[in-house]
Amino acid sequence: MNVLLLTEGDAQRYDSWSGTAKSVVDHLRGVGHQVRTADVDLYGPARWITAAQTFTPHRKRWGVLYHLGAEGYRQRSKRAAQAIAAQNGEVDCILQIGATFEPAARGRVPYALLCDSHIQTSLEGVEFGVSDTAWLSPAEFETIRRREVEVYRNAAVIMTISDYLRRSFITDYGLCEDRVVSVGAGPNLDLSRVPKPRAVPRTGPPTVLFVGKQFERKGGDHLLTAFRMLRGRLPDARLVIVGPTTSPSSEPGVEFLGNLDKNTPEGWARMAAAYADADVLTLPSLYEPFGIVILEAMFFGLPCVGTAAWAIPEMILEGETGYTVPRADPATLAARLGDVLADRGRANEMGLAGRRHVEAHFTWAAVATRMSEAMRRGVHRAMS
Repeated sequence: MNVLLLTEGDAQRYDSWSGTAKSVVDHLRGVGHQVRTADVDLYGPARWITAAQTFTPHRKRWGVLYHLGAEGYRQRSKRAAQAIAAQNGEVDCILQIGATFEPAARGRVPYALLCDSHIQTSLEGVEFGVSDTAWLSPAEFETIRRREVEVYRNAAVIMTISDYLRRSFITDYGLCEDRVVSVGAGPNLDLSRVPKPRAVPRTGPPTVLFVGKQFERKGGDHLLTAFRMLRGRLPDARLVIVGPTTSPSSEPGVEFLGNLDKNTPEGWARMAAAYADADVLTLPSLYEPFGIVILEAMFFGLPCVGTAAWAIPEMILEGETGYTVPRADPATLAARLGDVLADRGRANEMGLAGRRHVEAHFTWAAVATRMSEAMRRGVHRAMS
């Protein structure tokens, strides 16, 4: 098929949608589709107009209104319409990532959606103030939800990257089961550059790795509390933090590497070294649409400790490739990290099992095949 992929950001780089857009493009092309891409994000005057119309002194609320408000939606939809028109009718299917715009002026061309979340799931982060809904009024939330409903109902097919999200679309939005397909996800890495996992346990100080830009949402403050507890058990333990733009802590044992760009040779080298120098990755999120960094860490051969919610238990096999822990529970997190670090032979075995698990169940090649079939069925149904 001739596919036009619409997303916010450059789909040819690993910084659009945590790298998922690039993985989708590369692997859909790999299974024979002609894929063109268009960036519908806001730049120049459109960006400034949207920012001005959504301004509020509270920075987090401003960011949410900028991204989810009516003006941003309208501007992105306008850019989507321009991108569609530029194809001159040569597209069989539009593939849209997320629902922060609509594929306007598409005529009879069907569209498919690829989603990692929706506004309803973000309610699960309200308690801790770490999801978009936490900064919306009830009326604003309902407006966005109604708008999303229209985008979802008009799609030929909705593809989710987790079974958890597929169930939510069906139960929370009342969509027909045959129109929502779980296609999965894979590590957003150039896998050819990832070395084989070490065959023997690593030496050196026991090291915990955290990777994530949004430190607060991903449970970073609770992790710091857990790490202090862990240092009482393992005084030489290290916590390496990758992702935030500023260091969240300067306490003993904490090392900060900043926001590494996997698109550059230097950024990739430092990221690969961080995985190689760690014993375990942790993602104790307070709200997490997916948590693809878990798959990346497992491909590097690391056991993982993550929150026992959302899609995370679909990735971590309890006691086999890592552990899941309750949300906002530093004591249990510290105990599980300590269990992994105290037996490095067992940790290495779990890491190797994680690599095998990802290779068997979470590859973008397999995802692309499932997406192809889902889009073909959706297009056929829409055109019948």
